[in-house]
Amino acid sequence: MIDDKYGKIVCFIHNLIKMSYMGKDNLNLVDATCGNGFDTLFLCNVAGKTGHVTGFDVQSEAIERTNDLLKGSLDYINYRLINDSHEFISKYISSLDVCIFNLGYLPQFDKKIKTDGDTTVAAINSLIPLLNKNGRIYITAYITHDTGEEYTKISEFLASLNNSEYNVLHIRLINKSNNPPEIFIVEKNA
Repeated sequence: MIDDKYGKIVCFIHNLIKMSYMGKDNLNLVDATCGNGFDTLFLCNVAGKTGHVTGFDVQSEAIERTNDLLKGSLDYINYRLINDSHEFISKYISSLDVCIFNLGYLPQFDKKIKTDGDTTVAAINSLIPLLNKNGRIYITAYITHDTGEEYTKISEFLASLNNSEYNVLHIRLINKSNNPPEIFIVEKNA
């Protein structure tokens, strides 16, 4: 049993991914928003030597930070980093086991540059058909970074997915007053 607190959203997502995918071969994993690279590093460790991770970020600073972290933390290269918007992910990959979106802005950088509801929904929509049989998309959304616009667009889009084809989970902390991030998980139903 992993002993991290469920209230630590990133740890919670990582634990879910570890329980479902750790030790499996030939995984195709994606970090749709590299940021400082911690999710990318986590995915590289889950993928191991037989899997592959593709990391995306629209900001070159995020790609550089992620690359520096990975070079200093891994003994092998099982990743590629792409300096492009996550809305174009499907141009670079053809199948998907796991994708992580950690939305908002790059920590300790320009908070005016942030993810956008339209491009995020476009990215999610392009990834859904690429999901492998047990594939999932994990989305951490922040209500306060843009007054809830991106969160609302994502929530509305996910609620419209065909329920016979996909399960969509929505997880949130209900006893916090500081608007903590919320999680959406999309998985194939069959």
